[in-house]
Amino acid sequence: MAKSSRRSGRGKAPSSGTSSPSSASLGPIPPFTKVPEALQPFVEPLSPSEVYLIHIDTTAEELKRQTFTVPLIVNVIIGAVIALRVYQGISTYPALLATLIGLQSSMTVDTAATPWTEAAQIIIRRTGTVFIDYFLVTIFLSWPINFIKGPVRWRRAIGFCEREVIVRCSRSAWSKKLERNKWIREDEEHRDKIVAAVTPERVGKTGYLLVDGDWNLDYAAMVRAHALVDRTRRGDGVQLDEFRLAVLVHTDADGWLIWRVGDENTTAGEKRSVQRDQILAFREKLTEMGKEDLFLRWVELIQWESSQPGGFTPERQRSAMVQAKQMFEEENVDFSRFWDDMGGMEGVDGLD
Repeated sequence: MAKSSRRSGRGKAPSSGTSSPSSASLGPIPPFTKVPEALQPFVEPLSPSEVYLIHIDTTAEELKRQTFTVPLIVNVIIGAVIALRVYQGISTYPALLATLIGLQSSMTVDTAATPWTEAAQIIIRRTGTVFIDYFLVTIFLSWPINFIKGPVRWRRAIGFCEREVIVRCSRSAWSKKLERNKWIREDEEHRDKIVAAVTPERVGKTGYLLVDGDWNLDYAAMVRAHALVDRTRRGDGVQLDEFRLAVLVHTDADGWLIWRVGDENTTAGEKRSVQRDQILAFREKLTEMGKEDLFLRWVELIQWESSQPGGFTPERQRSAMVQAKQMFEEENVDFSRFWDDMGGMEGVDGLD
């Protein structure tokens, strides 16, 4: 859990008095931390209602070209068919409309002199043509338009690079049901959906192949990310490594948060994972005892002590233990026994 520098208006350490869970300032929920300052220009235009996944695509440039070329050909064909139908419709639909309103045109049929079988064929043929053109416009016209606004714009801006920033955005069909301040801990269904999207097997594919029913590529964000990386040559951009595998989510209390998924495999990441499990077990135990408020106060205390100049020194750790013991005793909880039952909380490091 990240450090929190929020304190009372007078700048005093947290008191041992009662505080409600809703009012406690706990900071980001592990494994999330606040987005670093370097990424602020990138996250500011993002939608706070969506979840974003970022990583660096290192697949071969040839593969990236192939995955772009196939949809390019498909969209060119669709665009050509629609253009042909528009060209043909210029002469067809005005005459057809004139016939419908009772005016003479090249498509007017003398119903009195035309056999009913031939008239029926004409009606079926014209109705079929209208339906085909309707579906071409309502369903397929958006394909080449979105392709030009998305992938084409993206490739024109960055070309094909050895290392490309990929940004995926959750589809609103499921993310609109997401309670952004609760899913990290309580919503297993959505949490599993997000975790499955950042597995090594998944992100090992080239970016264009990651579009599915749950995630879409945010082309504007990818263009912006590369623009920020390019600015590093002037000394005011964002290093490419800042876009390594991570999950971005916005919360009301803490703003944009980031989970560096790839960092979990490092020694420091494994240590944080162990600490996180300890803290969650600590909370579950106190919740079972009906003392969740005590957990919130304990977290606030540790965060306060660890946010002081000099960090969470041995002296501050001892001070925190004394204050925590007092908190527990006021709530009629045997501090020493509880601590032993939990196996101790060594190495919590200020809930970082």
